[in-house]
Amino acid sequence: MQYDSAVLERVTQQFRRDMWTSVVPVAVAESGVEVERFGPVQATAFGDLPEFVILNQIQGAAEPEAIEGGYLAAAIEWMRSREVHFRIPVASCRPGAPTADSWLDERGFEQTDGWVKLIRSTAPPYPAPDPRITIYELGEEEIDGEALSAIAAEGMNLPMHAGTLFFSLPQRENWRCYTAALAPDEPVVATAAMMINGGVAQFGPGNTLEHARGHGCNTALLRRRLIDAAAAGCEMVVIELWETTPENPSPVARNLLRAGFEIAYAGRTWQRPVLQPALR
Repeated sequence: MQYDSAVLERVTQQFRRDMWTSVVPVAVAESGVEVERFGPVQATAFGDLPEFVILNQIQGAAEPEAIEGGYLAAAIEWMRSREVHFRIPVASCRPGAPTADSWLDERGFEQTDGWVKLIRSTAPPYPAPDPRITIYELGEEEIDGEALSAIAAEGMNLPMHAGTLFFSLPQRENWRCYTAALAPDEPVVATAAMMINGGVAQFGPGNTLEHARGHGCNTALLRRRLIDAAAAGCEMVVIELWETTPENPSPVARNLLRAGFEIAYAGRTWQRPVLQPALR
């Protein structure tokens, strides 16, 4: 499937930026939830959770002029001033990747887990429907974000107050958010979301509570999003997965490949060496 990597990288930046800018002002003030742009580079920080590098990230390091224009250096200084541990993903297919890799290596950064970008057409076939699973689309009520944020935080092994990043997403115009239950009269146990940008829909990986895994919720939520993305005029969907590589795909990546996704490109991740090996 043909794609423009520049478009996919911009969509991924917006996906993350939307989460950070949807946070209510009191959470910004109390938790240090900030996003800043430096030319083609974007930095997001969650100051109250400095050790969770999944929340503290600099994107766009491989974009044109990121190094030459001083944008990556400025983003790193901004992030350091927040006193958080952070990661810098470098998309291997972008024109500035070799320069970014050399620049980071020379300054003492080390490579850590890889990541992949997967894409798929919104055209059928879709995963088979599962009549056991009940799916709810969120957005009519402000309280809709409560289950979404709680399940997402737990599924990503984050503290519960990190769920503030997801709470208001159902009310955003370009987002579609869902929860799923194993039966109509049971509590919701899984959630998933997508952001629509023109003809591209960025999917989040989806999260299921541990006791409900293996019952088909993620597949049902994937099917629903593919159908809704097609109905919204999207021709392509994209998912970014961390801690996986084309040579050694994670279980989630293997499931997506079986569902018709293909690996578009991969990337490297850089971070400063830290003394605490358990940092995420």
